[in-house]
Amino acid sequence: MLGEATLQTAQRNGHWIVSVIPSGNHYEEDTLGFRINDTVVRRRRRLVVELDYVDDGYGVIAAKRLINPEFKGEWRPASRSVAYTRLNTGKLRTAAFEFDGEVSGELDSGKPDVVFTGTKSVREVRVIDGATEDYWSGLQAKIPAKITPAVTLRRPMQVVCSAGVQVLGRNDGPKSSVDMLREYAPLAKALGFNAVEAYVRWDFVEPAPGHFDWSFYDALVDELRRYDLKLFPLLIVGSAYTLPDWFYDSDENVGFVCLEHGLSNPIQSIWSPYHQKHVTRFLQEFGKHYEPMRCLQGVRLGPSGNFGESQYPAAGDWGYGGAKMHLHIGMWAGDDYAAEDFRQYLRAKYETDEALRRAWESETISFEAARPILPEHCTSKRQRIDVYTWYNDSMSNWCEWWAIEARKAMPNTPIYQSAGGWGAAEIGTDYTAQAKSMLKVNGGIRLTNELDSFHQCYYATRLGATAARLYQIPVGFEPAMGHTARGTAGRMFNCITNNGDHFFIYGGNIFDRQTSIENWLKHYGLFDGRQAPRVEVALYYPQTMNFLSQDTFRYLNAWGFNPYAREIRNQLEVDYLDDRLISDGFLSRYKVLIFAWGNQVESGVLKEIDAWLRNGGTVIFPCFLHTTLATVEGDDTVFKNWDKGDTGKGQFFHYLGDDEPPSLYAAFVRATLLGQTSPLSSQVRAALESTRPDSVFISCESDGSLLVLNFGDEQAVVAHPAFGRVEIASYSFLQVKYDVAKMHS
Repeated sequence: MLGEATLQTAQRNGHWIVSVIPSGNHYEEDTLGFRINDTVVRRRRRLVVELDYVDDGYGVIAAKRLINPEFKGEWRPASRSVAYTRLNTGKLRTAAFEFDGEVSGELDSGKPDVVFTGTKSVREVRVIDGATEDYWSGLQAKIPAKITPAVTLRRPMQVVCSAGVQVLGRNDGPKSSVDMLREYAPLAKALGFNAVEAYVRWDFVEPAPGHFDWSFYDALVDELRRYDLKLFPLLIVGSAYTLPDWFYDSDENVGFVCLEHGLSNPIQSIWSPYHQKHVTRFLQEFGKHYEPMRCLQGVRLGPSGNFGESQYPAAGDWGYGGAKMHLHIGMWAGDDYAAEDFRQYLRAKYETDEALRRAWESETISFEAARPILPEHCTSKRQRIDVYTWYNDSMSNWCEWWAIEARKAMPNTPIYQSAGGWGAAEIGTDYTAQAKSMLKVNGGIRLTNELDSFHQCYYATRLGATAARLYQIPVGFEPAMGHTARGTAGRMFNCITNNGDHFFIYGGNIFDRQTSIENWLKHYGLFDGRQAPRVEVALYYPQTMNFLSQDTFRYLNAWGFNPYAREIRNQLEVDYLDDRLISDGFLSRYKVLIFAWGNQVESGVLKEIDAWLRNGGTVIFPCFLHTTLATVEGDDTVFKNWDKGDTGKGQFFHYLGDDEPPSLYAAFVRATLLGQTSPLSSQVRAALESTRPDSVFISCESDGSLLVLNFGDEQAVVAHPAFGRVEIASYSFLQVKYDVAKMHS
């Protein structure tokens, strides 16, 4: 019996079918429920249900069983399933789902016994008996392996997904991962993916010291070759969940120690004198085995962090052997090897104890007495900046060393660094340093921090994306977690407008979500048009303030830089420039520099900005209760000169108004940039002048077009004399051409 749903019946390929009329809900999948008439069967502990369906469209059919009808009902997913991916073959196919577990409570509740999601054209549902291993393998053997992609690109790129390969737990062999690939690899191929990600774990491949066994991943490679797909592995050696037992029990196991509590965790300290040799051995053996096989689309490096990223421990409790571990965002520099490295850093910078005392404004400090301490315990600004600079540089140097070792092991394989987090100094991901370091190995950077929100995708990735474009290295994008169809559109837009070379998505973010698949197929062809954006305005990324004040970036959703960056992005596209990018001369590529947060910079950086301004640049500065911009030492002479009109050939605009809400400052920025002395080009000006809701974002492309994203729930209208009136569907983007001659008509 059918459960509650909005249904339709039709004849498809000679078969009468029933399906749910799509609701278009991004957050919940449409369901189709069935009742079992036989009470005895309904009570079975082990229940196997077959589903005959016409294989229309793409997606994943999932099933769950009611095991307790009270309240909203308690449901249990299928413990085993097969042939459940829709591949648009048009044929009548059969999927099977097994449920195992006690059924309790009163079953006459009116609720369905089994509910399916991801169904499109259901022919018949039935309960069967006697499902043997031969039955399951027989259905699996019927899954199509020869798949024609629904979409292809004229300009190829790396399009990667996960596909059920084991990540956590002990190594139980490749069978379950291969079974998952047989379901998901054809779907990945059909949707335009060309590689599948797998986490290559140290404990999976070196079960005993010096004995490398690649059979787990060889089986994956063999399966992927059936679908003409490549492997794109994440190589992880030091994260807790990947440590071999023999190493964990050895004296060489040196984990991070946090400064807050003095407690350690098993994630390997980057200052350990033992760990480098194991990284080198692992990378050499991996490269020797896999590079000649030509099965790799590329590799991603997992030098540290909880998951395998270029950062310190932060969140996500993936402990050794599944055990809990001490974990939080904080300063992980409490081991003795870290302390000695810190002292060496200070000796190289200051040379004498006296110079150190002057800088730290301390009468007693010495190199021998110095240790990393919590930044809030520092007694001077320079001491705090030194602690954070050493801490961040240590991670950058470790990641660069990893990349160099990987390049030695794999001279012909594309290599990406894994850069996550959102800029908090304690996390240690210096996006520009890591991007720049990949120049040495002809590698790229994968930004692993996108979310369902376009704003957060933008301000979490923009510094790294800017750096990749300026240093001319490949850049890729990865979500930090799950997302819906709206995130699919926003992430694709972000990749395309940054001229991305690589795009990764977790399979569950698209395969299991019908609206995500629709958005994916709708926009996939626009990957061909990816190109560098035409950005004329930069937002100063306040790294010095990040070191001096935790309210700058420490909390992703709290006060600081991001609310102002968000409101400015609502007006126009900007790049982010930090001190390193400015010192490397990239400020000269921009016409305007906007300050959004912070009032202290290093003197050398301020000197660079002043010279650029006097040579014709434009600076816009917020109010913040009449704060001035000063050096770390407190010198605000440069700012005061700007404020009284001493700007050479340049322009300085100082906002004097309310700090809250941040949209007030963004409105001032917009009005200033549209003023009579605006340095903007006609293309950027057209984007800024256009009438549109706040949910619409415009990127000016280098070929002269505009790429326009509607990230709102409703259809949006964008208008300007240069391109007329354009309607854009919800969570969609499209290319718009504009006519310069109509700019001021």
